[in-house]
Amino acid sequence: MAAQLVVALLALASLCAAAPSEPDCTELIKPLVLDSHSPIYGKWVLHVSSWDQPGLKSDLVTVSSSWIDLSASSDSGVISMYWADRLGKEKCLQGMANATISGMTSHTTFNINGHTSYHDGKYYETCPDCLLSEDTTLLPDRSSKGRYLFLFTRTGALEPSELETFKKQAECLQFPPQYHFSGTDLCPDDRRGAEAEAENTEAAANTEE
Repeated sequence: MAAQLVVALLALASLCAAAPSEPDCTELIKPLVLDSHSPIYGKWVLHVSSWDQPGLKSDLVTVSSSWIDLSASSDSGVISMYWADRLGKEKCLQGMANATISGMTSHTTFNINGHTSYHDGKYYETCPDCLLSEDTTLLPDRSSKGRYLFLFTRTGALEPSELETFKKQAECLQFPPQYHFSGTDLCPDDRRGAEAEAENTEAAANTEE
């Protein structure tokens, strides 16, 4: 009987050791306060993303690469965002948007090809030179369509250990284990060309006057 008890205890210990450990969500999910001192400004390249509703996947996987550039504005409560998404191999979409920030949340309105979409964002502490944002996409009546989770890096590269941390953070935020990895063939930055075109148009108008 004693021998059987020892065997049972050893088997139980083996099962416990094999059981996957739950992530410590208190440590993994710490809000990043958005203020003038937050290290979120500059260019970020999307590395990996996730979604929590099946209907959101089709929109996400059409984007083969993506980058954003965040900068402060004259309004302390507003962040300026320039974004560029590559769709497939040939097409690039890019534009400007302003995000109204409050505490750890942001509210952004995008106007793309005449279509308007609304997004509420949250930011969390993550790996060095990384930016982790949770994006809730809103319908016109401002009800939720679902959530995305985006992990950007300064270079687009990510260490395997940092990817594992992202997956644990996604689990803590109740995202299913499904991911879309972005490529590194980025859209060019057309801001300078757009600014030059605007200046030429203004100069031509002044000449005609």
